[in-house]
Amino acid sequence: MLFFKSYYDSEIIDYLANDNENSSSELFHFEFVEALSPCVLKAGSRTITLNINDMVICQHFKNVQIYSKNSKDICLRHCAIDLKYPAPLNQYLVADNPLIHDFMNDKIKDLRYVVFTNLDKKICHNYMNLLEIFSTSDQDTYIDFQAQKVTGLMFTELLRDHRNKISKNQSDFPSAEVKYASKYTQSGAIMTYITSKNGNVTLDQVAKHFGYQKNYLSRLFHKLFNKDFIHFRLIIRMNIACEQLKLTTKSIEEISAELGYKDVSTFTKQFIESNGIKPSLYRKNNTEFNIFE
Repeated sequence: MLFFKSYYDSEIIDYLANDNENSSSELFHFEFVEALSPCVLKAGSRTITLNINDMVICQHFKNVQIYSKNSKDICLRHCAIDLKYPAPLNQYLVADNPLIHDFMNDKIKDLRYVVFTNLDKKICHNYMNLLEIFSTSDQDTYIDFQAQKVTGLMFTELLRDHRNKISKNQSDFPSAEVKYASKYTQSGAIMTYITSKNGNVTLDQVAKHFGYQKNYLSRLFHKLFNKDFIHFRLIIRMNIACEQLKLTTKSIEEISAELGYKDVSTFTKQFIESNGIKPSLYRKNNTEFNIFE
């Protein structure tokens, strides 16, 4: 089955579930969100900042609040489809890509998503146009066949050169049994965990969370990120700081403390070294949405 819905500012995305979603092990549910204008999605404490044509894939979107600067225009499209499994995945969804396999095999019934950016060729945008047309047509075996194939082509395009398209600092990767996941999912899950702690976490704590030995994890950081833990954590802290400065009205002192800095001067110094500008000036130049007021 194929579902499609458009959203405006201040609306809530609900799970587009199929009434028969659990009736067959041959079906696998996927959902896609595409930004038609700059917007922010908020699910609990998680935020996703999207530019035009950015996309998110997920197994389910539920109670996700939308914030947009253009309240009168459609800012988001939400598509859900039940894919026939395993044949379309083997034939059309780049089945040798470990990211999709890890995504499918994650058993945690929680919001997991991958954010795709740099989709400037608009190939996926046009695939979404086709799926929207199919959703308004009478649903029959021919429409279902075409929708399955177009969805497979969209997956293929998203996963082509995916290392330059996936926003790992915004995505929330599958994290169950990460030791046995692909290296790409490992790196995403580790980044997701450190981000969830606002970068206020030690190497020992990360190692314990994922069941690694500390020395092994230290080597793994160099292998996955080409950086040591301290420098990698700093990158995450600065990414979070930029997001907080843009999206919230929290004081610089509050942001500094949440990121684990003992004094604001150290935070300010590292922010200037990373971004070439003071936090206060960065906020002045980049404030677009204040969604945590």
